[in-house]
Amino acid sequence: MNNIDISTTKYAIFGGSFDPIHIGHLRLAKAAVDECGIDKLYLMPNYISPFKLDHKVTATEDRVAMVKVALGYCEAFDISLYEVERECPSYTIDTLNHFRDELDGELYFILGFDSVLDLERWHLGPEIISNYPLITGRRPGTGDESGFQKIKEYRNKYKARIEVLDVEPFKASSTEIRELIRTGGSTDGLLIPEVQEYIREHDLYR
Repeated sequence: MNNIDISTTKYAIFGGSFDPIHIGHLRLAKAAVDECGIDKLYLMPNYISPFKLDHKVTATEDRVAMVKVALGYCEAFDISLYEVERECPSYTIDTLNHFRDELDGELYFILGFDSVLDLERWHLGPEIISNYPLITGRRPGTGDESGFQKIKEYRNKYKARIEVLDVEPFKASSTEIRELIRTGGSTDGLLIPEVQEYIREHDLYR
């Protein structure tokens, strides 16, 4: 009888507003699967308060639906509704601790390169850096030198485990993509066809 050590299973959480989910998100997530050996990667839409007055909020069901149609990009992808179903803003550390307790295996946290610079200032950020292996990818417009200096600092100060992936540059943000759609611009090469079709069918961002 073969004994399988399930403790070696690697999970990752990649959260975001995903408004909309774009190729930059998907490339980073796929690179994490391929380069770090992630077995299951949860794309986790963030909860956004409908009462947030400084942001025009796309309905949660639409953001979730766009993530669901993007899951075919990689067989290791899955979706987690943990934060949106809580219907309140969640601290990242609380989400990570919850999943660490629920899953058998090792849990990674994926974040953008620019977020690495600020991570120490997040709620209990040092605890995230110390307790969870991190995966990030370089992003155009972010100072590589300052980013790598910060990563070196985290490694020395917190014994952090941080993987920096070499992903193809992606130069558009979700905000810029929404504006392109609003003004009738092309999103070819920025969104996968399934997400483009969902946006057209539901007349989003007009």
